[in-house]
Formats: sequence, C-alpha cells, structure tokens
Amino acid sequence: MPKTSDTLWDLAIAEVEKRENPGEDGKSVEVWEKSILFMGNKNGGKTSIILRCLEREEIPKPTLALEYTFGRRARRQNTAKDIAHFWELGGGTSLLELIRIPITSNNIRSFAVVLVLDLSKPNELWTTMEKLLQVTRNHVNKILTKLEKTNPEVATEIKQRMRNNLQKDHPDYELIDPFPIPLVIIGSKYDIFHDFDSEMRKIISKTLRFVSHYYGASLVVCIQVCITGSQQTSLYTSRPGFAEPDRTTTRL
Repeated sequence: MPKTSDTLWDLAIAEVEKRENPGEDGKSVEVWEKSILFMGNKNGGKTSIILRCLEREEIPKPTLALEYTFGRRARRQNTAKDIAHFWELGGGTSLLELIRIPITSNNIRSFAVVLVLDLSKPNELWTTMEKLLQVTRNHVNKILTKLEKTNPEVATEIKQRMRNNLQKDHPDYELIDPFPIPLVIIGSKYDIFHDFDSEMRKIISKTLRFVSHYYGASLVVCIQVCITGSQQTSLYTSRPGFAEPDRTTTRL
C-alpha cells in the first residue's frame, strides 16, 4: 500500500519496478545476461569506454587480439544482478576472423555490437566501418540461416524485433536495412574532429548519420578518451549490456 508520505515520483518508481519485476512476493526474478562486442579503429578509445561503463578507474592498456571482461548491475536494491559480457576486438581490421568467436547461436538473442570510430582519422573511417560491419553482418546472417532450420521461432523473433524498432511511418522505412542485431556507432575524439575544416566535418557527419540511419543504429560522439563525455557515452553503451538499447540517432 502506498504511504501518505510518498511523493508522485515515489509512486511512479514503485509502479515501474512492479511492472519490470513481477517476480516479487517470494517468486524468483529473471536475471538478464547480455553480451557486447566493441570493435573499431586502433587506439580509438574502446577500452576507455568499456572501463567507464564498468566504472573502473584503471589505465587503459592496448588490446592485442580479443579480450573479455564482464560487469554486474542490479536493476534495483535487493535483487539479483544482471550480467553484461564485454568483448573487445583489437587490431582494427587486421583480426576480422576473431569476430566469430564471441557471437554464437547461444547468445545471439542478447548480443549487441558497438562500433567505435576514431574521428581524428578521417582517411580510415570508411574502410574500418565497412570491413568490420560487413564481416560481422555476414557472420550473424550465417547464424540466423542455421537457426531458421534448427530453431525458426528464434530466427524470426530476432529479425522481427529489429524491424519493429524502426519507425513504420518514416518515409525511408522500406529503404532501411536494419543491422541483424542491435548496433551502436560511437565517434570518438570529437574534440579533435571539431577543429577540422568545416566541409570535411560536414561530409563525415552526413556519412555517419546516413550509415546509422540505414542500419537502424544509434549514433553518439564523445571527446578524446571519453572522459568529459563519459556519462553520456556510458549511458548509450551500457543500454545494450544491461537493457534493451534505444535505437535513436544523436545529431552530429
């Protein structure tokens, strides 16, 4: 029963928690377990972003190949903690074959990809983005093709979920080809990018916005090593790990 001292905000929070956690009163609450693959340019800030998401005050070290860590977070007090698995692909585009390791048929329903692009290296942006997304998409599609034979319900659910996240009344609805799993694109070192020639900034911004729009992805930018913008960056990158990500686009 609500108390007379409860504010409207307290009541709203209680109602949301009740809906999100129907397993109270002695019943078990489901623990969410999700996985994220970070990939992108060398020295683009992937490790720094992961550490910020996990709220770890550590000095980032170079990622040589494929590294793994995890984090736990409770949705509310006195409940089991959800688990997020963080994978980081090092080497830029030199280790593409390792992408298939973290993404499997067992975790594809709860997997998300974060592509970190170094805005201070405009000459590498397109090739890095194209190669990494193409290899990842091909691998995910192979998994979905197999699931269509072994577990068609799951394959259909994944495809339909991505399509349902799109705005159906948008004029580009039929032209958009959503990425098969949730995708977040992060443009890092925006402070350096901001000093570029205005025409170059315009071209890069339009390109990133188009790619994000075409794939139904989220787009966010951060400065240097994502320290000043850590709260905003952590918000976006933690959503795929600890909740369903919002598929919105942040304007550059």
